Amino acid sequence: MVGTRIYLLHESLSASVGLVLFVCVENTFRSVLSEALFNAAPPPGWRAESAGVQAAAAINPVVVDLLAEIGIRIGPKTPRTVTPELIAAASRVVTFGCLDRCPIGAKDKAEDWPIPGATGRSKEELRAIRDELRRRIADLQIRLGAPASPKVRSQRKG
Repeated sequence: MVGTRIYLLHESLSASVGLVLFVCVENTFRSVLSEALFNAAPPPGWRAESAGVQAAAAINPVVVDLLAEIGIRIGPKTPRTVTPELIAAASRVVTFGCLDRCPIGAKDKAEDWPIPGATGRSKEELRAIRDELRRRIADLQIRLGAPASPKVRSQRKG
């Protein structure tokens, strides 16, 4: 497909960049969409990951379709549970109504986005959620501004 960006999710990347961690309850919809949207065009020196406070067995398959509609493809993704280590590694934490259930340390670097989940939503409502996430992520990327100040500067291109 011409003009399609391919985005592969990584379980573990170098800690040499700033990390935005998106956390929802099950790590199946909002946080997965947000991770992919952020990483499709991250600000220099930043990357995103996602997790859930009670990770489900699989992501919501509608995520793949919603991203494909805007030219983003994701690789295999299995929901994972947010851990104290993930929180500690994150420079920013974005939650979707579950901040009170995140490990200690999240509150000081978190913002909560009141975005609804996928359950019971029509395809048009799901697209509207995706588009609202895109708007909020673009705003977050602007607010992040300059590249993160990692302890070890990455020489990786791409």
